[in-house]
Amino acid sequence: MEQSRRNNAIEAYRFLFSIVVCLFHFRIKGEFSSPNGAFNGGYLGVEYFSVIGGCFLMESIRRGRAAMESGSALPDLVCRFAVRRFGRLYPHYLLTMIPFLALRVCVLRTLTVKELVRDGFFEWFLLQSFGTSFVVLLFWYVSALFLGSVLLYWLGLALKDHFPMVMAFAAPLIFSLFSRHCGTLDCTMAAAPLGSQGLWRVIAGLGLGCVVSCLVRWSRPAVRGRFALLSAAGEAGLLLILLAIMYRTYRSPWDFIAAALLALLVFSVLLGNSALTRLLDNPLSGFLGKISYGIYLNQCFFLHLYGPVLQVRGYWRTAALFLLLNILLSILTCRLSQSIAVRTGRLFRSLGQEQR
Repeated sequence: MEQSRRNNAIEAYRFLFSIVVCLFHFRIKGEFSSPNGAFNGGYLGVEYFSVIGGCFLMESIRRGRAAMESGSALPDLVCRFAVRRFGRLYPHYLLTMIPFLALRVCVLRTLTVKELVRDGFFEWFLLQSFGTSFVVLLFWYVSALFLGSVLLYWLGLALKDHFPMVMAFAAPLIFSLFSRHCGTLDCTMAAAPLGSQGLWRVIAGLGLGCVVSCLVRWSRPAVRGRFALLSAAGEAGLLLILLAIMYRTYRSPWDFIAAALLALLVFSVLLGNSALTRLLDNPLSGFLGKISYGIYLNQCFFLHLYGPVLQVRGYWRTAALFLLLNILLSILTCRLSQSIAVRTGRLFRSLGQEQR
């Protein structure tokens, strides 16, 4: 599985679906929404992030199990994982939120300092999936990803070999509940019995990714180096169908078909047999994947500029400028956040050594 973690084709698709999500949000903010609008189903792009995140989470669970066999305690491992996960997500999250808040408070005046302090507590600490999203709704996903990853990591260590089977039933069950009660996966901060519906949506995606990781691990020895052209045709077909669904559908049963197809796409990429996967496995794809998290975060800054500050002149022309500015800012914030994360990690390690 270490090989699949270094496969830059994963990052190429991460970049692609981050663009799709941005185009969906731009359509809503730019008041281009219509039943036949382009990428009205772009919200499905985040399911790719959840599924691929679940695959990597399963690798962390395997390493955690090995640590438990060596004598490490379950609570300690979960706490360390939560700190690492928070440290990975939060620096870029905070770096993006600060200028966004300055824009809303000082320029757009759509938010006051009093409202920020009173209503924004949950968002400051990635906890909005347990409360409300008042400052910026789009950051709900980062909160759900953090909380869902920690929960499933704990379950993965506690349930041991039973965990993949539990997730194989739990993930489809959660999706079926969404289908029955919501009819769509486009649910974020609506209340659920515990947390938000968006949190459970991400948990289902992460669980599905854990199952895909296990299937890849079991299947790879039997198909290694075989069916390259057939796999490439299947992968390209999956991608075209997914883009067609995201381009034309909106809050429909196609949402759940897309989730299954995304799992198949991730399965194909992680197997590594496809000629298309090998083509996408290059340094440029790796670079684009690195900035995709920033692209998701920084879209909020530009979305709020259109209308009050920047004029909207046609969907595609304005969307192209929106994406270009977003990518440029994301390159900068990605480098800054990496620098902050490295320095913070060194500080924590030095403090730990002093305590010993």
